[in-house]
Amino acid sequence: MKKLINFLTWQRVSSSEIHFKNLQKESFLLLLYALFYVFLAIFIAYIITQFPLPILGAHDFIQDFWYAGVFKFTFLLIIPIWIFFKVWKYSLHDLLFGLKPSISMVIKGTLLIAVGFFLNTKHLVPIASQIPDYQDAPIRLFIGVMLPLFIAGIPEELFFRAMLQTRLEKLWNTPMAILVSGILFTAWHIPSRFFLADGVDGQAGDLISVLVGTGLPVFIVGAFFGWHWSRFRNLPVLILTHWAIDILPSVSSFFGISF
Repeated sequence: MKKLINFLTWQRVSSSEIHFKNLQKESFLLLLYALFYVFLAIFIAYIITQFPLPILGAHDFIQDFWYAGVFKFTFLLIIPIWIFFKVWKYSLHDLLFGLKPSISMVIKGTLLIAVGFFLNTKHLVPIASQIPDYQDAPIRLFIGVMLPLFIAGIPEELFFRAMLQTRLEKLWNTPMAILVSGILFTAWHIPSRFFLADGVDGQAGDLISVLVGTGLPVFIVGAFFGWHWSRFRNLPVLILTHWAIDILPSVSSFFGISF
């Protein structure tokens, strides 16, 4: 039992070793922004129901311009990056915590990324069958593969793990930081699915189906990512794993496939 606890709680860089320019102010702002983001999700979902702008006619609302371009890219990537680097004047070094690649790290990271990708292999056959029907298939493939990196992998891990959770670990403790950041990470997924989901994520208007189809799996994944971040402080691996999980569902959407 002691070995298991040590394995779960060991940290490459503990929160006690991390220093911030203004911990209280930064933590408060990030918590406030995370709550704002939940309410923004409600507004964006409403906009999509009234004025949908699907990118290349994508099937899933996640590939709608309002969701991908405004909600995710602008408000969860561009604005937090501007705050972190320009307003607070941190550097990339402050996100890596002295990370130095090793053979062991590359192997373990590659395996984790591969597991993330193969979680959604059910999409492969339908995608392959649909590709010949689209003259612009290469463009759809490229956008379908790259979009999740810039609207999911980078912004979600940067904001909820590297920025928010790290400060909450220092402010409170690691378990509480993982829990709170995980709840906030899950919370902004719910409104859009409640208004727009139609499939494994739940059914629009049915809160229970959305909580089961979206809330539960997102919270579990968020908790795992939170634990992994607290233990290894390896942002590149988290970003690439998150990206790998989302690639095939994203490509499916651009080829009109739904589950």
